[in-house]
Amino acid sequence: MRAQHAGSIFRAALPRAPVAPRAAMPAMQVPEAATEAVAEQTELQGVVVPVFSPLTSQDMTPASAAHLEKLLAAKPDLGIVFRRAEFWTNETATLLEVLNVLGRFERAADFKERTRFSEVENARRESAEQGETKERYEMAQRMGCSERVGLYINAPSLPFTNAALAASVGLTVEDFAELEVSKAACNVVYDALAESRAGLIPYDKIDQRRGGMLDGEAAFNEIAFRSGLYKSRSLVILAWFLFGKGNFVWVLVSVKFLHDWKPDLIPSPVDMGLFKIGTFI
Repeated sequence: MRAQHAGSIFRAALPRAPVAPRAAMPAMQVPEAATEAVAEQTELQGVVVPVFSPLTSQDMTPASAAHLEKLLAAKPDLGIVFRRAEFWTNETATLLEVLNVLGRFERAADFKERTRFSEVENARRESAEQGETKERYEMAQRMGCSERVGLYINAPSLPFTNAALAASVGLTVEDFAELEVSKAACNVVYDALAESRAGLIPYDKIDQRRGGMLDGEAAFNEIAFRSGLYKSRSLVILAWFLFGKGNFVWVLVSVKFLHDWKPDLIPSPVDMGLFKIGTFI
């Protein structure tokens, strides 16, 4: 009896493994067809689209990537590379990709509506998904502001219609129609339009700055575009200093410079995980 009693006490003292929620148990038993039906219904309702959706992916299909290389081979001048305002990231876009975005909208109203949203469990934790939520969309609508998210979600489905812009670089609307829109290109364009890192900018500001980037809707104004991008970048760097990260930003700049010099030998700041470290400084 004493042995049994001691064993009972010992077992009671052991930590118990957490019990999985009952709702999660039958998930693996759901037929594949039923899962696809639920996903399709969710898509139609526009309730949730994960951040990793192909609609927001930077990667292109092999066919579009081949088309991009073909156009750049014929027009090497369009291969100029632009970097994000946060220039230590790996998000870049060629001039051709920038034009591919600018030629698909004329005003902020062209991409202000969206029906695709992400859901977040912790609303207080800052993340990329926060900007994709329905709550952020509704706030933007109330404020009369365009969204960075709205551009990179809607631009891939908007047709390229600016024939004059295409002709100014020796291409056609059809050339751009076969070229997919990357999320990175949308972010680079919005950095220049926002002249900051912000994800919400008033409609009239976007319309005014977008108009300044195209001379009479016919030619790309690289000076105006770079000016907006440099303003955005300078504010990002200033923010690092104001929030006590000024010393660390030079580490990022140095590593980025060395990576550009010897990419085969020196990893990028992202590959080294330096950006993640910077968020805790």
